[in-house]
Amino acid sequence: MIICMANEYPKTHESGVGIEAYYKNQLGFLKENIQSLQKSIQQKQPLNVLKKKFYDSRLVYKHLAVLTDYFNQFETRQLNAPPINRIESEVADRIIPPSGFQAIEDILFNQWDSAAYRNLNKLTDGIKQTLQRLEKEPDLQYKFKNELVWDAIRSAIVGIVTNGITGLDSPTAGYSLQEAGASIEGIQALLSFFKPIIEEKDNTAFSDLNAMLNNAKKYLSLKTNFNKFNRLDFIILYINPLYKKLLETRQESGIGVPEGRHAINYNASSLFAPDALNINFYSPSEDYWVTPERIELGKQLFSDPVLSGTHNRSCASCHQPDKAFTDGLKKPYKLDNKTLLTRNTITLYNSGYQTRQFYDSRADILENQLTEVIHNEEEMNGSLKKSVGELKASSEYANLFKKAYPNEKEPVNTFTITNAIASYVRSLQSLNSRFDQYIRGDETSLTKEEKKGFNLFSGKAKCATCHFIPLFNGVVPPFYSETESEVLGVPKSKNKNPAVLDDDLGKFLFTSSVIHKYSFKTPSLRNIELTGPYMHNGVYESLEEVMDFYNNGGGKGLGIAPENQTLPFVKLNLTKKERKSIISFLKTLTDTSVVH
Repeated sequence: MIICMANEYPKTHESGVGIEAYYKNQLGFLKENIQSLQKSIQQKQPLNVLKKKFYDSRLVYKHLAVLTDYFNQFETRQLNAPPINRIESEVADRIIPPSGFQAIEDILFNQWDSAAYRNLNKLTDGIKQTLQRLEKEPDLQYKFKNELVWDAIRSAIVGIVTNGITGLDSPTAGYSLQEAGASIEGIQALLSFFKPIIEEKDNTAFSDLNAMLNNAKKYLSLKTNFNKFNRLDFIILYINPLYKKLLETRQESGIGVPEGRHAINYNASSLFAPDALNINFYSPSEDYWVTPERIELGKQLFSDPVLSGTHNRSCASCHQPDKAFTDGLKKPYKLDNKTLLTRNTITLYNSGYQTRQFYDSRADILENQLTEVIHNEEEMNGSLKKSVGELKASSEYANLFKKAYPNEKEPVNTFTITNAIASYVRSLQSLNSRFDQYIRGDETSLTKEEKKGFNLFSGKAKCATCHFIPLFNGVVPPFYSETESEVLGVPKSKNKNPAVLDDDLGKFLFTSSVIHKYSFKTPSLRNIELTGPYMHNGVYESLEEVMDFYNNGGGKGLGIAPENQTLPFVKLNLTKKERKSIISFLKTLTDTSVVH
């Protein structure tokens, strides 16, 4: 046994040591590039020189980022966050200004003025300080375990699809495709450390993976026009087969997966597989995960007015299955059925795949959202404690609760009521639309215009930089563990003479941070053709109106942009035909087949 352990241990340990040396070399190389950029800034060299040195630094960074994006998420936010103010851990009064590469890019390509050299010097200083902290991190060989580095490679492939080719990482410079190629080179460098382990089980798997990566890189290098890049072909021809081969190679080589609960299903063969994400990651503890019995119970409770104080309203009153679990209204009515609530009814499809609930993100899990709604005086005015007694008095419900929660001493309680309904809502998974069928291999399920629409959606129109693939909502890849919100500058009405900013302060009412004024959670676009009216206040009745709003720069285009608008101010310059193609694509995301 000792001999066997001695033979096995060095393979894992040597990989860690080798990767540590590679990582430190890449850190040093990036630091040299940043120092060269900073020197040019201090010498006030011409803009074209600075852009070239910035470009070179970004490519080096993308090699390194295969590791840092995965292992150093806090530092990644300092190195490559979007160029907007942010807060950490919802600490309202600690506003963190833009930093890192994207902030530099914003100056070089958007905000060049008399203060540019000074601001650029400060930003490059910040990058250098972050790199110095990374250099001093101890015991890296123990951090770079095989299963984690392998997952960093898988995660980087997801990042290429969701953040790379969509332009999220390079919003104005247009370097996205070249940077995606650099990410592939970073993947190849890390993969080489696994060559002995891979070839021990399959002597062709390593060369096969390397060839697939080379082919993907070649495709990127030949298709350098960002707006014309065929993302759909790239995903189908290169990314999907690569993702599947990476899974098979990991399994054959005996490389494990990260411990603990994760949003990613490590046994899914594609990012677009119906089981790519783990619904139970977004749930409470394992004792309360989704089961068929809980779904059945939750479905019955969902449509039962017993939970409302007036006994005449249920969850289904506003979340109607035949309207993709919305109500078709601009805003729903309060319990009195006379006055309106403040926000549009959002679909429940795929709402289980989120870490934030409500438009203002004030609840984390569905159970807590349900508790709020049930007790809200204007929505249901109910009492979970009172409902416990009423449900216990029903022999039918008592039986259903006992089957659904056999380990509970008292199966009917306030938490199991909300968990049952939440389990039903988590079962409302909409992941088998015509788009999904196409990207999984059915070449007949999309038209030419719909394919063009996806490529525009994920490219020129920049939709996919907020509505992230594959959920098309604000759950942030590649970890899918944070839910994003945005400030769009939505008007109060369609009247443009003059337009007036909607007065709902959104997430600010929850966090009290000024950067969250008028901020709302990015909703899902799945089933979007069925879920109008649109926006948090239902101001737009058609997808055409929504597209016009975005095409003109959101609130900025209407002249009502709040100071903290996160939607880019620039116009998208989409033609009428291009907007029509995008809408055609959006309609391919319709899938209501999972209604029980």
